[in-house]
This record gives sequence, structure tokens and C-alpha cells, in this order.
Amino acid sequence: MLIENSEREQFEEFKRANRIKEARATALKIECDCLSVICDRAYLKENCKNANLRGVGGLVVFSTAVKDCVAFLGDDTQVCLICVISYPHGQDKICVKVKAIKNAVSDGVDEVEVFAPHAQIKDGTFQYLKKECKKLKKAVKSRALRLVFDCRLLTERELIKSCVIAAEAGVNCVRLNNVTAEGVTTIKNALKGKCLIKADKAENLSNFISFCNVGADAVTCSQPYDIAAHLLNDAISD
Repeated sequence: MLIENSEREQFEEFKRANRIKEARATALKIECDCLSVICDRAYLKENCKNANLRGVGGLVVFSTAVKDCVAFLGDDTQVCLICVISYPHGQDKICVKVKAIKNAVSDGVDEVEVFAPHAQIKDGTFQYLKKECKKLKKAVKSRALRLVFDCRLLTERELIKSCVIAAEAGVNCVRLNNVTAEGVTTIKNALKGKCLIKADKAENLSNFISFCNVGADAVTCSQPYDIAAHLLNDAISD
């Protein structure tokens, strides 16, 4: 009986360790937008501290914040530092976006999120989008390139075609703002694994899990640190 109890305890501890490992892996899908109007160094430092502490996957910041956040996160971090470019409309010229990307790469960013040229997409000039994607991909060098689309502004056809063009041009991930779980499924089916998908925005744990269940590789969350803590606490207590 003692042996059986010991084996049972070992098995329960093994399951608990696996739950914690899975919870931490899931938390790496959580990303936080640090795009407050008042984005001072104290705000950035606190977010970097919380991101490291809770084990979230990424922080999205303005270009002016990249150098500070590189220092705040430190060398021993799993947090991906992402710089947003041409926020929130995407209507900067390609050369302006390219220069902004090069500056962010020089400052030490891990990835860049560039807002897509929605006006050109609405005009049907998809060749412009293709050209932009190729130039942006060249500018990021070894870093990952994400392209941001706002689902409220595009029809389903425009969104699907734009995402496919981006993926075929070498974009590593498409961020879908104002997307539903059904919308993620639609784009995932269209892309057929050619690039990753980031969903925006999960308001709570339930929304986050819904996006993960339909295949989102990353999810922007309104309460990222609370969600990450909840995941880990559930794994520990189960």
C-alpha cells in the first residue's frame, strides 16, 4: 500500500508538472500592447517587469520605446519585443515604413508589426501591397515581419486575398485587429500554414482560450498579466 501511495503521489506530481509546463507554453501566446498615449519610462518599466514575471510572450511598443524596453527586459528574457510601425492607419509611404523598420532593428527590436496600406487594398491595388511586403521583408533582415489588418475596414474577400499575398511575400505573421474566432478560422484555412496568425483582442480568459482553440498563434489581451497568472494558478491548483 505504501508503494502504491508513493507511486500515486509521483504520478500526480508528474501530471502537475506537465500542467504547469503547458500553462507556461500557453502564456507565451499572450501579448500586450504598450501603446498608451502616456507611455513614459515608468509605464514601460512596469510592463517589462510584469511581462518577465508572468511569462507572457510579447510586448508591442512604439519605436521611441524600443531602446528602453531592451534594457528593461534584460538579456535573460523570453518576452518578444515588437515595434509597431505606421500605427494606426498604415498610410505612410513604403520608404517611410522601411526607414522606421531599419531604425527599430538597429535599436534591438525582435519583431515589427507594420500596419497594412488599407486604402490601397480598398482600391484593389494589390500589386502595391505585394511590393510593400517584399520591401518590408528585406528591411527586417533576420527579424520577423508581421502585417496588421483591421477586419472592420476590409471585406472578407479583401482580407483573405491580402493575407495570402502577405504570406506568399514572406510575411511571418498577420495580425487581425477586431477579429472574431470565426474570422481566425477563415484566415487560417486560407493561409494553409504559410504564416502565423495573431488575434486581437481578448478581453478575458474565455476570449483568449477561444482564440487559441481556433488556432491563433498569438493573442493580444486587455488584461495580459491577469490571464497569465490565472493560467498558472489553475495548473498549480488542479
